Amino acid sequence: MTLPAIYTSAHVDSRQTVEWDSDSFTVRCAVEHASPSSSETGGSFSEELERRFDIVPRTYVITAGTLSMLLDSEKRLKELDFYTNAEKWVECAFPYVDALSGTPHIEAIFDENGHATMMDPDVFYEPRRGTLYLSWSNSSTWCAVAPRIALGVGSDHRLTQIRLDGLFVETTKQGPKGLWAKLLRRDGAGT
Repeated sequence: MTLPAIYTSAHVDSRQTVEWDSDSFTVRCAVEHASPSSSETGGSFSEELERRFDIVPRTYVITAGTLSMLLDSEKRLKELDFYTNAEKWVECAFPYVDALSGTPHIEAIFDENGHATMMDPDVFYEPRRGTLYLSWSNSSTWCAVAPRIALGVGSDHRLTQIRLDGLFVETTKQGPKGLWAKLLRRDGAGT
């Protein structure tokens, strides 16, 4: 499987949410890109036509095991969902590298339904910064998707990593807590 290619266009402001749902073991991200064509008049002519005729712009999906990335019609990251067990993340202390400005677009070999696949990423977590790395290879540079989301790009312009910052996750590697700890102590299983 070939890794998707990354190309950048002019910077577009974006906002994001990055969250860990401990109940469903899922990392979720959503990115909202500002529309450079929108103005105070309510948007471009093509946006008005899409609204009037209920035309939905095409979206694309890339999956890699339990990771799914939804891309908008311009192939910019729109949503990311990753079902994962935080206990399996490999702790790391990677040096933090600032991401370059610009808007990254992801180009992959999509089928007729707009779907592409990749191999599963290796998962690394840097707890001091709360940074989760989904990694396929080493990155030579980083491109900012949003303030807390960046794409690592190899020297061949391929997607090599996804970096999610500010994702502070408590793991139970220290042992069970709460009700489970009480039950184990009561039953003598914790000794």
